[in-house]
Amino acid sequence: MTRPSFGRSAEMQEQRVRRPSDKDELITRLAGESPEAPFSSMRDLFVFAAALGKAEGKCVPLIGASGDPIRLELFQRESGHELLIQVVSVLEEADDLEILRDERVGDRVAIFERYINGGLEIIQAHLNANRLARMDDALYSLVGWHIDKQRGKSGVDLSRFADELGL
Repeated sequence: MTRPSFGRSAEMQEQRVRRPSDKDELITRLAGESPEAPFSSMRDLFVFAAALGKAEGKCVPLIGASGDPIRLELFQRESGHELLIQVVSVLEEADDLEILRDERVGDRVAIFERYINGGLEIIQAHLNANRLARMDDALYSLVGWHIDKQRGKSGVDLSRFADELGL
């Protein structure tokens, strides 16, 4: 068995993270150019949504993709983001450590996309339930609710990602 190199192969550099077409409006509200958008970039929103989706066990396949996908290279610029993609993949495919091999980058991205989609569904439901709250306040309460729920349990620690994203 060959060890994974964790390098930046040409295949890895060409890989892109798609955005779910049914969540276009939500993505624009959360990471658009508006000063009220709580996330500074779509990349940061996707990292948060994937962590939330994994923490809540909500993995939803993409029905369709829209807009320009985000180059995986942008996620790799932040080591924590790339690590999250790898960890989510290993947790999803616990019996298949080959998932970390360079040639399996497409599989890792597909897993990441499903958790992004699941996390976005959780965020949308929370925003719908808290329509009167400002968007950033509603997201802050979502993070607080999740942290309170997870106290005493082992799982994904969203507080680190929330701190990094300024929530």
